[in-house]
Amino acid sequence: MNSASLQVASTNRFERRRERTRRELLAAAIAVLAKKGLHDTKVADIAAAADIGVGTVYLHFPTKEALFDAVVEDTVARLKATIDAARAAARGAVARIRAANAAFCRFAQENREVFRIVFGHAAAYNDVIRRAQALFAADIEETIREGVASRAFTPVPPAVAAQGVVGMATQVLSWWTEQESLSMDTLQETMLTLALHGLGVHPRPAEARRGGRSHG
Repeated sequence: MNSASLQVASTNRFERRRERTRRELLAAAIAVLAKKGLHDTKVADIAAAADIGVGTVYLHFPTKEALFDAVVEDTVARLKATIDAARAAARGAVARIRAANAAFCRFAQENREVFRIVFGHAAAYNDVIRRAQALFAADIEETIREGVASRAFTPVPPAVAAQGVVGMATQVLSWWTEQESLSMDTLQETMLTLALHGLGVHPRPAEARRGGRSHG
């Protein structure tokens, strides 16, 4: 192996090690933030949970807020990929609304702690979260516009309706993270029914359940 190849291999190992440390820091941050909240969490707490030095944390994230933003961005990217995949597999505007609702709820259930951090009330003014909600609203707006054009939905202003759907979903699911006794099935059905009724679609309860489960 020549010197150039050795340098590339060394660089690759360094990058893999750096990425592994970053993932460990994100996982530790989620655990500590879920327990203590953003305000009461210290960088030293996250370093201890990840079993690394405080100085190493600052090599990856200059501030606690930068680490929190990274948690948000990572979560939003995974959530959007989950919803996009569900929407792509559905045909028609109504089916895409159902698929997106089911994927959103499934992700929240599988990532309850991080969902509480990212979409909880304390995070309401985070700019990263506002940008994420705008991305989701843009996708929903496109679906609603399609549904209105095909007469699957009542003729509502797509932009306004999209903000309503996204606002309801994030608010209700952030509230759900604190409700230990409320089942996700009940929440998912209720959100789907409210969204579809608001768009002029009136599924029977059994139909709503089937629509949610088919993409869960």
